[in-house]
Amino acid sequence: MSARSVRILMVSSEVESLARTGGLGDVVAALSRALAALGADVVVVTPRYGVTRVPAGARAWPAPVTAPLGLGHSRQLGVLEARLGNGPRACMLTDAQLFDRKGIYGDAHGSFDDNAFRFATLSSGALSVAERAWDGALPDVVHAHDWHGALSVIYARRSRGPAWSRVNSVLTIHNLAFQGVVSPGARDYLAIPPDGWDRGWLRHDGAVNLMKGGIELADRVTTVSETYAREIQRRPNGYGLDAHLRWHAPKLVGIVNGIDTDAYDPRSDAALARRYGAADVVQGKIACKRALCAELGLDPHGPLFGSVSRLQWLKGIDLLLGALPALIERGARFALVGAGEPGLEAALRAAAARWPGRVAARVGFDPELARRVFGGADFFVVPSRDEPCGLTQMYAMRYGAVPVVTAVGGLLDTVTPVDVAHARGTGILASSADEGSLLLAGEEALELFGDRIGMESAVARGMARDSSWAASARRYMSMYEELLAP
Repeated sequence: MSARSVRILMVSSEVESLARTGGLGDVVAALSRALAALGADVVVVTPRYGVTRVPAGARAWPAPVTAPLGLGHSRQLGVLEARLGNGPRACMLTDAQLFDRKGIYGDAHGSFDDNAFRFATLSSGALSVAERAWDGALPDVVHAHDWHGALSVIYARRSRGPAWSRVNSVLTIHNLAFQGVVSPGARDYLAIPPDGWDRGWLRHDGAVNLMKGGIELADRVTTVSETYAREIQRRPNGYGLDAHLRWHAPKLVGIVNGIDTDAYDPRSDAALARRYGAADVVQGKIACKRALCAELGLDPHGPLFGSVSRLQWLKGIDLLLGALPALIERGARFALVGAGEPGLEAALRAAAARWPGRVAARVGFDPELARRVFGGADFFVVPSRDEPCGLTQMYAMRYGAVPVVTAVGGLLDTVTPVDVAHARGTGILASSADEGSLLLAGEEALELFGDRIGMESAVARGMARDSSWAASARRYMSMYEELLAP
């Protein structure tokens, strides 16, 4: 089957440019565009939230779609169709009661209590959209993302009839720490197949685990880096599903994420004080560093370390904060941007107050400031304890910031250790996700900063790295075609 005839239904709770909280939305949008560029016919289905940015020119379908659910219940969902740039179609499901809220998963009061039902509606509604999107033909592949889309795999295989049961399915695990665990009492209204509970393929520790069910029924399970595919098959990275994933290892594939190299390009990025490319990176970085330091109130002299992250324990921001005193004593400056756990937000503010001019903290989600950190920082720190793939280290290399990362998950797959003597490598790896190892990696970065030729060489190699989606999209396309082969 040629790529041009492959019909792919993408089901995701987030899509970049519409509504996102992190890397999931970036990946779904960029992968969908890359597959469309290869000739696939991709339809992305996602909710229209109260925070969704509806593209100009979006059109409403003339009639709603019906999303069948449990206990004979169904939802009538409106559909807004738009294009993701010049790429694939995106269909946004409208349901004011379920989706029109000022948040994707929760608000200032916490996670929404009905998230399982909301994303069951997404999953069922996505299949109903697909029944119309191709004029009555079904997709060749249902590609679901994380637990929020896992029910689309389950519904297609077990409850939407024999035609759907023959449709191939792929489940991508972006972060196994989140599994969609709900009480057994939710089985009926979520339309869970009875044998999913009785035979155990969806039951886990006395609860319904939607991720586990999706893994069971999908024809392929992918995750976002080769190292993470190995890590989740053992404790603690399997989060209780490691044995289940080892059982299904023959269909588990690790495909490292790419980034949208058109959207993240220092040669055209309007967020930067000065645009630059590989030929004028030194002067461009100097101008961007000065502007960033002026914006944040930092002393521009000395090496500048940047970090942009969700503030949560798995992201290891506490490890970075622990290493700050020794690195600041040696002349380092830090620009820290992020939002998340209140305790970590307070710790960032406290660090900035303790070291004015040497540490700047901006608490919040600020994509434009993040780009200026990529452009202005000499080094970019990703201190994660667990990182399925990570995108920021690839953005940083694209903008000429040398990544300093822990050797976990996709960080290990995308950053190679700098070896000045042999002129190779793109970043610095901390051997373990602990404060001492991160401090040693920071000290190695300071030594590299003092070697002008070595530093410029590492920057050039990072900027030259191909982090685009081209190779990864071809791997996905090969996987689809393998599933569709007679």
